[in-house]
Amino acid sequence: MCRVLLSIHIQTAMTFTLHRRRFLGAVGATLAAPALLAQEGAAPGPKLVDSLPSLQCPKGDSMTVIWAVGQPAAGFVQYGTDKDNLDQTAYGDVFGLNAYHHRFLQVRLEGLKPNTRYFYRTATRSFRFIAAYRFDQGEPEYSETYSFDTPGADKPVGTFSVINDTHNNPAILRALGGRLQKIDSDYTLWNGDLAGSFDNERIAIDTILKPGGGAFSTEKPILFVPGNHDYRGEWARNLSLCLAPWEQSQTPEMQIAQWGTPLDPNAPINPSVGRNFVVRIGPLALIGLDTGEDKPDNRTEWAGLASFEPYRVKQRAWLERALQSEFVASAKFAVAFCHIPLFDSRPEVNGGDLPTGFAGFQRQAGNLWGPLLTKYGVQAVICGHTHRHRYDAPTADRTWAQIVGGGSNLERDVTVIHGKAAGDKLEIIVDSVSANEELGRWAFAPRTVAAPTT
Repeated sequence: MCRVLLSIHIQTAMTFTLHRRRFLGAVGATLAAPALLAQEGAAPGPKLVDSLPSLQCPKGDSMTVIWAVGQPAAGFVQYGTDKDNLDQTAYGDVFGLNAYHHRFLQVRLEGLKPNTRYFYRTATRSFRFIAAYRFDQGEPEYSETYSFDTPGADKPVGTFSVINDTHNNPAILRALGGRLQKIDSDYTLWNGDLAGSFDNERIAIDTILKPGGGAFSTEKPILFVPGNHDYRGEWARNLSLCLAPWEQSQTPEMQIAQWGTPLDPNAPINPSVGRNFVVRIGPLALIGLDTGEDKPDNRTEWAGLASFEPYRVKQRAWLERALQSEFVASAKFAVAFCHIPLFDSRPEVNGGDLPTGFAGFQRQAGNLWGPLLTKYGVQAVICGHTHRHRYDAPTADRTWAQIVGGGSNLERDVTVIHGKAAGDKLEIIVDSVSANEELGRWAFAPRTVAAPTT
């Protein structure tokens, strides 16, 4: 019986080998005859690399690199402080598995030094699984070599730019790309409503990784602040594939590395607030908050699939710990960013908690976060959402200014907000891209803050 089974096994293996040779021979013949393919009108296959790399989640000791691919692929990043000697390699390993995906590759560079220039390039190779240990793979395809600077508290000057409500409009994205290149800030805050809704991965690639056919973030990292439209569409739950969440520190050692001081173990940072961030650029602390949707969770539009109200409460605990930390408290200037404004003095404006309509401001977020921003001396909150620029000056009760960016009509209201902190001055400017003119300019003195938690 064993001999019969062995004979069958050998015959099967020989048959498989013969068929495989015929298949590979046919493939080889096909690849050797591109003219024949062209004559028959065969469309070329998807290209291996489908976008330039995007820099995200910058910290003093790490940076995330994300790029799109057009077919199943593996990838890694080579980097170093010498452009001609990229002597380190990151593989994007998660639970022991290196980066591999059919549409997005994501690699985190770790062990970096603050306020340091690094050079990097991506490497992508086609990779198709046939079985667990059988696969077809290609040779690595390398990108050009790019550079980036890590953030750090020792930098003498900190700059930023803000765009918002781009709604995947290619003309707006191209115009903003040109303006951002001229301003040349350290970081670009993409302050929500990147697209109308994320219905599929193609929208995500075209909007985030190839905005307007170009790129915002190959050498200047983007800081993503979600808008209400960024939570719409079936594919919105996959957005972390191309917009990496921030890793929130949990252990005391990690908290010291991120915040400069350990936090109360009875009030740990909740890892579900991965869209919140603090980036320190010299004298300036940039703080990202997520206002979520512009309607109550119980509205029929969400069909029971929204929990933004408890999410804002979780962010309050994160925000208080961040503002108390030495990492933020030692900054002369602090600016917060969120998509939906936190207040509106006009009584008729919807606060996002009504059974009809949509938010002109986010009342719950304003009530939760606003007093903390005042207590800890944040000087400005920069928002979007309303598609109309406006400036709300500080008051005795609300010591931070609110600056709202324009909208998504290229002929009328598109803006870029940009700021520079140097010495004892923070200056924030709003430029109209549509009218090519300055809409406002405000200066802020160093803040007075409560003593950091020890």
